[in-house]
Amino acid sequence: MLLLLGGTLAQAQPAPTREPRRRSFTLTGSPLEARIGMGIRTYIVFAVSIRGKAVEVDPKRIRVVDTGEKSLIIEPLSEPRPGERWTLRVPLEDGKAPGVAEFSLVAHPSEVDTEIDVERPEESPTACPTCAPCAALSAADAIASGFIDSDGVGTRKFPSFTDAASGLQSRDGVTYRAKTWVLVDVEIITPPGHPAWRPTGATLTSKAGETRVRAVKVEPSKDDSRLVRVLVTTDVPPSSVGLELTLHLNGPEEAPSLSIPHVTLPPAKEPKP
Repeated sequence: MLLLLGGTLAQAQPAPTREPRRRSFTLTGSPLEARIGMGIRTYIVFAVSIRGKAVEVDPKRIRVVDTGEKSLIIEPLSEPRPGERWTLRVPLEDGKAPGVAEFSLVAHPSEVDTEIDVERPEESPTACPTCAPCAALSAADAIASGFIDSDGVGTRKFPSFTDAASGLQSRDGVTYRAKTWVLVDVEIITPPGHPAWRPTGATLTSKAGETRVRAVKVEPSKDDSRLVRVLVTTDVPPSSVGLELTLHLNGPEEAPSLSIPHVTLPPAKEPKP
């Protein structure tokens, strides 16, 4: 009787709760990893119009609750097993490449994505035929091209990091802070013998909150196939988020992601009198 009672109590233990997360992705053409949970709705907001009636997903696994001009709500009827990934494809209306936002749906033991923002990468402006670089360059293009250096913006270095599980490494990085944007500039090294690694999206968070990612710029090295430079442009975070954050880079399908801790931002500059 005691053994039976003990087994019953063990079975009655509630499932661990999952922390709801809001994440931002930039379309790159590779699948975007989204964390789902059975019975938990995920609200996906796109920067462009979508073809809601043409969404591709297994209806036996995922219920499409609602579609709007630029939004989609899904609710899993079950969950992927460990290591299993389900596919969600959302056709886009703007006629640009990629024409489909593809998601790789996975289960996570402690987190679930309840809201996802999907942006297109910032477009580089058309080059001026007779003049110097235009002021319309994005922050990532300006930093990568050397048009903006530490003069006029606050900068702060943060240390290298090695992920013991995946072997991915980040070199010492730099954060830039202007009045209206923040940029994280870091190089990632893939372990020897592993295929080239490229992030498909990013989030910048602290324990107190998250800052919205505007764009992710990826620059593979011309000299070393294991090396890639990543430039993540975000909004300026509210003061409540703090100055020490974690940069999470989403890996492509069936590849690991990388979370880089201790990404320190420069403090806001004091306004001039």
